[in-house]
Amino acid sequence: MNNFFLFIGSEFTSSVGNGVYRVALNWALVTRYDSARVLALVQFLSLLFGAVVQWRSGNLIDRYHGKRVLVTIDFVLGLVAAGLSWLALNRPDEYPPLLSLFFIMTLGAIGAAVEPAFFSMMTTVRQRPANTTANSWMLGSYAVSGILGPVFGGILIQASGVWMGFAVDALSFFIGAALMTRVAVDVGSERHEKNLYTGQNPWLWTWRAVVVRRIFTFEAFANLAVATFMIGLPLIVSHIPNAGALGLGFFYGSFYLGVFTATVIVPRWAQKIPQAAVAYSSPFAIVLGMFLALYGHHVGLAVTGVFLTGFGLPWIDVLTRGAVLESVPQHLLGRITAVGSVVSTVSKLIALAMIAAWGALDPIWVMLASAWLAFSAYLLTTSRTSHGSVSF
Repeated sequence: MNNFFLFIGSEFTSSVGNGVYRVALNWALVTRYDSARVLALVQFLSLLFGAVVQWRSGNLIDRYHGKRVLVTIDFVLGLVAAGLSWLALNRPDEYPPLLSLFFIMTLGAIGAAVEPAFFSMMTTVRQRPANTTANSWMLGSYAVSGILGPVFGGILIQASGVWMGFAVDALSFFIGAALMTRVAVDVGSERHEKNLYTGQNPWLWTWRAVVVRRIFTFEAFANLAVATFMIGLPLIVSHIPNAGALGLGFFYGSFYLGVFTATVIVPRWAQKIPQAAVAYSSPFAIVLGMFLALYGHHVGLAVTGVFLTGFGLPWIDVLTRGAVLESVPQHLLGRITAVGSVVSTVSKLIALAMIAAWGALDPIWVMLASAWLAFSAYLLTTSRTSHGSVSF
């Protein structure tokens, strides 16, 4: 298991940096513009080029192996984050327009390949546990880093400024790349171009695989609603007196505390519960949490809602990812995972584009959350069995 924990530790380190980066970027935007439209537009541009990268990342992962891709990505991301830190320190008047926006878009584009590479590499890491447990460890590490990163970032930014957040992000990527070079993978798992299986179109395969298609569509609806909600978080905090960057970090930390709590519970019950029914019922609790956070008009209710939202998501992620791993052949895993990432990214782009175009958060969130609940209800009524991947 030590090798698997080294693998998890690499992404944990860079994820802590991402949490710091998230607070630095969103706090700089919300304090300068206080606009849902600006927050959505910057994230839209960051994700837009990420979707293009994800479109092609599956072939690279299957050809060159996730480990090589991850080490390269972390190193390049470290360089870009270091450049953004220098710009924020020495030329703060140009943040976020112009050159700094270029850095932000580059971070989003290159970082988009991390998830499919990490997810597909997990099946080749030596000393790995069972899929459900491995997925839970992976999401748990993201959750803990999601707690530590924003809180740590809020403290740093409050004390030293936004540039320090970007500097810590850069350092985390360099450390993550160094750790990943030490991870051992199964013999024969390294893939080369001459061995790359090209007989299947991953998009066509996904469409024909009913279980995978249903899961990816379900996750697309989820991303529409959750991405809209996450745009609202900095705006909620900005209107709380004396909250500051530390307050924003605390709200993000509450969200990931919910994620972490659920990842501790889910593996214990994954084999004992009707997985599809639980996954497709979770949106009702998540939407309730988002509603409390957005419209509770009280700090306590807002924090409770954010925690509940985070708590509900792993009941979807752990169970659906396990079903995908059971359903997808190994030689297609990188490309099918990339398909799922593209679908998720495009759904986020749609939500962000709607906010940027209309400049209004509330009606868009209500519409998208309602659509997610309606689709979840449809999936609940059409699930075929009670257990296993085929239940989805």
